[in-house]
Amino acid sequence: MTTQKDILDAINDKTAQCFPGRTTYRDAWPEQFERPSLFLVAEQREDIGGNRFTVERRQVFGIQINDRVDEHYEADTDRLGEETDRLMQMLSLGVLPVGDRALHIDKLESERIETACIVKVTLHWFDDRLTEQTQAPPVQTLDIVTEVRNGGTQ
Repeated sequence: MTTQKDILDAINDKTAQCFPGRTTYRDAWPEQFERPSLFLVAEQREDIGGNRFTVERRQVFGIQINDRVDEHYEADTDRLGEETDRLMQMLSLGVLPVGDRALHIDKLESERIETACIVKVTLHWFDDRLTEQTQAPPVQTLDIVTEVRNGGTQ
């Protein structure tokens, strides 16, 4: 089974390749966080269906790129745009290696919010369905009813 931690680890590996030496926060960050930095978060997940043994999953993960700020608490738009483009280019191959799996990247979106840019990565994959093996209880009694029609001559 592919866990959210496995996926966040794989995203972290990609962002570390794209931004070597940059601090990355997961789930929460301190009030006075370091800049430039990254923030990774698992967002909504949807189990779509599948069959008895597999489940189809789709989940969104967010990568927030926090840029340096000047004395007016403003970020450099061009630098932030270049970093966003670099990350989206790295993820544009269409798959994210996670352990021995390759999860399909359905969609990449980016949005600028003040001094940061958020890249949303929508992943799609099939996973093993966790089910308990259930067996029907053994038959205790059996009643058989037979019916003879037309005198039993057919």
